[in-house]
Amino acid sequence: MKDDSDIPKTFTGKYYDKDYFQIPEGKKYHGSDGEIHGWSYNNPDGEWLGAEPIAKAWKEVFDPRNLLDVGAGRGTFIAYARDAGIEAEGFDYSNWAVGDEGRYPRCKPEWLRLHDATEPWIYEDDSFDLLVALDFFEHIYEEDLDFVINEMFRVAEKYILLEIATVGGGSGAKIHETGYIMRKGESIPEGLEGCAVAGHVTVCSEQWWLDRLEHEDWLLRRDMEMHFIGLIPEAVISNWVQNSIIILERFD
Repeated sequence: MKDDSDIPKTFTGKYYDKDYFQIPEGKKYHGSDGEIHGWSYNNPDGEWLGAEPIAKAWKEVFDPRNLLDVGAGRGTFIAYARDAGIEAEGFDYSNWAVGDEGRYPRCKPEWLRLHDATEPWIYEDDSFDLLVALDFFEHIYEEDLDFVINEMFRVAEKYILLEIATVGGGSGAKIHETGYIMRKGESIPEGLEGCAVAGHVTVCSEQWWLDRLEHEDWLLRRDMEMHFIGLIPEAVISNWVQNSIIILERFD
């Protein structure tokens, strides 16, 4: 990989820094045209007003006492879930996002921890009525998925809601139509840098994810998914619908 690209051979928490979240076109990558381009979330303070109707929908559909946001980024959804009356907390492995400079201003430090999802989670079994992971699983290397999924099922007590960038969907996945699985330590092919710049290393079909998430104690709830989507303005939920929303309920 050429030195003028910011994309590493292995994504770590250090990649998800100020350039990734805040600085316009902060991360450099090779486009399909052979030129260097820039990408970032370009979000000055972590605000996204769409988080409010989504958090309210969580409250109505699941009525959770508490919530864990896995891969919570800057903590925006945690703050809005708290507004909706849910005892929300979360973790992320970006030191910048969790720290004082990057954290969403209304997310208190004690609500958002620094932790790597590929290490044992710092929570007891069955700790959370609702667990959400939003634009998270596509950032996990395939070789780490079994561990992360097992930890998710361990700490979730009743409901899980996932939003995953899938093949042909939004959040950058639409750049690639067939899917891909990247390995740690391998150089990113230049043709995939436009996807990888967002940190997406596992981009697969929804069915691939459903097969990977299958568990004898958890049931897929398409009816709850439709209820949830119906509560949110189309302009807010449109990108999520382009990806995959997966809701699971524990029934043991």
